[in-house]
Amino acid sequence: MKQRRQLNNIQWAVGTVLALVLATLRAEGVDPQRPPSERETGQVLYIVGSTLMQDYTSVVVEHLVKNAELPPALIVNQGSTKGIETFCSGIGLDTPDIVATSRRIHAYELDTCFEHGVRDIIEIQVGYEAAVFVTRHDDQEYPLTLVSLYRAVAAELPKSRNQFTANHYLRWSEVDKNLPDTEIHFIIPVRSLGGHAFFEDRMLQGACRNISEFSALYDAAKRVQQCIAMRNDGRIIELDTPYDRNVVQTLAVSPPGSLAMLPLRFATEHQEFLRIQPLDGVIPDYETVANHQYPFIRPLYYLVKKAHVKNYRGRGLVSGLREFITELTRESTIGPSGYLAKLGAFPLDSKVRDKIRENSLRLDTVVQR
Repeated sequence: MKQRRQLNNIQWAVGTVLALVLATLRAEGVDPQRPPSERETGQVLYIVGSTLMQDYTSVVVEHLVKNAELPPALIVNQGSTKGIETFCSGIGLDTPDIVATSRRIHAYELDTCFEHGVRDIIEIQVGYEAAVFVTRHDDQEYPLTLVSLYRAVAAELPKSRNQFTANHYLRWSEVDKNLPDTEIHFIIPVRSLGGHAFFEDRMLQGACRNISEFSALYDAAKRVQQCIAMRNDGRIIELDTPYDRNVVQTLAVSPPGSLAMLPLRFATEHQEFLRIQPLDGVIPDYETVANHQYPFIRPLYYLVKKAHVKNYRGRGLVSGLREFITELTRESTIGPSGYLAKLGAFPLDSKVRDKIRENSLRLDTVVQR
């Protein structure tokens, strides 16, 4: 645990330096997404995407370096949304081979891929993670429900059928008398991170399905937009990467009772400072997530460009992609005793793992046109 935290601190420092470098490049008019010259030989894997999955990506690459004698990969952690955008920018050594994403690729993102010639995509799910809500360790228990959470963060609240009014709640106890009498403050990821989309899709829309007034909005697009619109009066803070660590720092100086969304893995590792709160009557832990009693989980995917994979005759753009797929789908990687599970990823069912392994090693393109 201590060694992993030391590694995380090093990665955080490296990420900070990288951010400064990218900012300098932008100021000088240089494309920060263009990989270094070592990519020109096709010997270095180029991986972008989810910051949630950076620990998983790093350890898979470590195994490849050790066991397959591949050079270290170029890894750019920029969030699922930005990562997919970069991945879909085209085919060639100046574009990524792999994107790590904590959600499935959206239809409009696929359209962008197709427009830029990225037509055959190998989709590999390696497990799932849980999203939980935390406060500082010395805060009270917050018996949250999805509906009370929605009423705290929504821009507008239903007044009657087809009528909404500005959210006037200032304290959690005004939302629900069972909640503590503290001011409403809430921390979520910025829109470019996969956690933001998860919060909108699973949390807010899940709550709205249990609020009768929304059934009167027959226009599906209007209903979704009304549901996911959040207040902008300063009570919601959106944090960028490194999100997990930024949450800890922000909670330290936030008013009592401030809530934040985090991966269960990170929240569990920092229970000396963070208190994991129940949601809909279930306290999330490894048991309640594994048996699906706690349902708020998100998938972990790697998408690989088939057009970049070298064939067995050595024809193709990038060396090491077949080895990456093989390593990623090993039972020692994604199984219940695999090293990704030891980092906090929940494994898929054995039959699902077997099917994913079979399809991936055949380079079957799950996502294609």
